[in-house]
Amino acid sequence: MSKYTIILVISLLAVASAEFNETRVGASCTITDYSQVDSVVKSCTTIVVSNLHVSAGKTLKLHLKSGTKLTFQGKVTFDHHAWDGPLVELQGTNIYVTGASGHVLDGEGAKYWDGKGDKGGKKPKFFRIKNSSGKVENIHLLNCPHQCASILSSKSLTLSNWNIDVSAGDANALGHNTDGFDVSECDGLLIQNCVVKNQDDCIAVNSGKNLHFDKMYCSGGHGLSLSIGVSKTDSSKNYAQNVTFSNSNVVNSRNAIHVKTHTDAASGYIKDLTYRNIQMSGITHYGINVQEDYKGGSSTGKASNNIPITNMMVNTVKGTMTSSNAMPVYILCGSSGCSNFQWSGVSISGGHKSSQCNYHPSGFSC
Repeated sequence: MSKYTIILVISLLAVASAEFNETRVGASCTITDYSQVDSVVKSCTTIVVSNLHVSAGKTLKLHLKSGTKLTFQGKVTFDHHAWDGPLVELQGTNIYVTGASGHVLDGEGAKYWDGKGDKGGKKPKFFRIKNSSGKVENIHLLNCPHQCASILSSKSLTLSNWNIDVSAGDANALGHNTDGFDVSECDGLLIQNCVVKNQDDCIAVNSGKNLHFDKMYCSGGHGLSLSIGVSKTDSSKNYAQNVTFSNSNVVNSRNAIHVKTHTDAASGYIKDLTYRNIQMSGITHYGINVQEDYKGGSSTGKASNNIPITNMMVNTVKGTMTSSNAMPVYILCGSSGCSNFQWSGVSISGGHKSSQCNYHPSGFSC
């Protein structure tokens, strides 16, 4: 055998070995059993989660290496267990996470729903994203037991084309507190082109700045919301600044727009809040509800100045309401709690009750 033949054989063996290693490495980065999770997320930057079942009381912890690409395939399910959760926790810098066509993460909420939400049996939160940047898109969450997606302490993060479907919780009014997206302490968050069908807030901002929610479709819940003052002990967490909701539809819901501040928080603020091009239909309670009197889970009628709302811009908010409780606009501010509300193009019909405002926005007659 000539030396050239030997060199050729060695080269072919090297290529075959490399191809074998690539296949082997790729296979080892596919998670099909919960026992594989820890080793895969520590060693791989291209990961597939495929047809996975997670045992009771366990969190699918996807604490990814920087730059990781992860894909959900098939069905991910979770054993029933009465606990706080979350069922999934995602974390990583500059990550890209997506769902393949036909995939679903099924929280099997019907095993938990009791019509009482927070006040009933213990139910796990579903999908938590924390300390993350990058993009998470094409995710299908089905039948959240409790709150669906919690976004915490993340920067420069985009969530796109999510489908959150808890519509089965409408049956016998069993689904409660199934918030679509809960946002806390984020900076630079974009959520866009998402569908939420649930029984509570479509989006609930608890704190954050530079937040943009665009092209949302919200059905069956409580609308596009801010709830500021959730923290009773740390006022530095009670803020919302430069928050925009745009080009969205809210249908068959309790409220379309809801801004509430908590009177039992020491202090906080809302600044530079915009609702633009919001369409509504089938609203049963309030088209726009701004209340500075929230405490203990409900309105008290006693507004406070502890969390002032400054610069609330509303432009082109239109649609229809239904039911005997429907009121187009309700504003209840503390004596100096609201300032510089600039509204235009607000047209909400079908309200059986007249609008009530103790603070009057510029450009809107109440």
